[in-house]
Amino acid sequence: MRSVDVVYLYEHAARELDVACAVAAILQKKHGVSVEIIQWPAGFPDALYDVQPRLVILPFCYTEKSYPRLLAVWRRSIFFNMSWEQIFYSGNKTAKTPRGGFAVNHVIHHAWSESYAAFLKEQGIPGKHVYLNGQPAYTLYDDPYRRYFLSREQLAEKHSLNPASKWIFFPENYNWAFYTQATLDQFVQNGQPAEDVYAMREYCKNSLAETVRWCAEVVESEQVEVVLRPRPSTSLSDFREFVSRVLPAIPKNLHVLKEESVRDWVLASDIVVSSYSTSLLEAGIAGKAVYILEPYPTPSALKVEWHEYLPHLNQKADFLSICLDNAKKQAGAALGDWARGQMMTSGDAINNLALNISYLVKSGANLPAMVTWRVAIPDLKFRVGTSLWAFAQRVRAILGLRKAVRVPDEYIKDYCPRDEIRNRINQWDNLLFGDH
Repeated sequence: MRSVDVVYLYEHAARELDVACAVAAILQKKHGVSVEIIQWPAGFPDALYDVQPRLVILPFCYTEKSYPRLLAVWRRSIFFNMSWEQIFYSGNKTAKTPRGGFAVNHVIHHAWSESYAAFLKEQGIPGKHVYLNGQPAYTLYDDPYRRYFLSREQLAEKHSLNPASKWIFFPENYNWAFYTQATLDQFVQNGQPAEDVYAMREYCKNSLAETVRWCAEVVESEQVEVVLRPRPSTSLSDFREFVSRVLPAIPKNLHVLKEESVRDWVLASDIVVSSYSTSLLEAGIAGKAVYILEPYPTPSALKVEWHEYLPHLNQKADFLSICLDNAKKQAGAALGDWARGQMMTSGDAINNLALNISYLVKSGANLPAMVTWRVAIPDLKFRVGTSLWAFAQRVRAILGLRKAVRVPDEYIKDYCPRDEIRNRINQWDNLLFGDH
């Protein structure tokens, strides 16, 4: 088993991998810290018996049940939670709240804003284990990081778009339209009102169908290209199936794509329109014209504070007018100012994150207590100290025994082989430290 300073687990490539690779490049180049970037959960089983990390970066951390085998084998590691979901609406706040012994007592949590840091402390997390830094993905819209992404011309050539047309980017976030019945039942069991759960599902199904119809109509003008992009956890096949139930055929200027990142498309597009998606915050930071599309009244469970900083398009005629009007629009400036004031007040969040990780690895100061066996394996009864099951896991790790693991279908889109990840880190290294 190899020792490594940091194992960086990411869940959704589109959301997290750019930041992960940029941070890894800085850690390795500036701080001499070794990093392994691994997709959770598809790449995790092999890594569990391959490396022994000093520090593990988690994409989320709500309870110890999120990472059962990880805690049993890597319990001596430092755990750092990136907390990739920090902007809540009432319909998901309960599910996204850290709770339980592991999350509260044994993890350092990354906070984008003072309000989220205060929220963590209200859950009982010690203040010294809350790292207030800002949103690193938003930093990607500033120099020098924004130079990493594909240009408009490159995207046009790769995806057969007209670079001279007006580009409308719609990063979809009608997540409740795609949840299974089992998932909805689990939300209700976790304490969310059933009335809210089913209201959100119906709203998302109806709104997405209407959105697809409006997008199909706007591209009847050959001067407009619409890129409709499913959210990271919705598969392209499921999304296309939904679209096919609404439209008899997809018009040639309506592009249903999941390739490239949200950042590529935001930076290259003229207008960004979506539902309640936080991609609108990114577009506001990038200085784009930004709108919320609201063909039906939004349920109260989905409403959040920052929506008030944007114009809402409630009628098809308004949507068509915005998309077809050649005048320059400034909608979104207020949202961009609000987002920067809330979540970008600490400077370069990517450099800061790398510096903090390096400090934790090297200094060992202000660290949470090591995870106990009782926390690592909460469902087993203890009679004499360490469980035989945990001991067997350690033996497997030492001997390098492992099972062949198939990448689950729902994570194929997020899984990046090590060679590809190394190439991405090298690209960031060249951008940030190469001769220019």
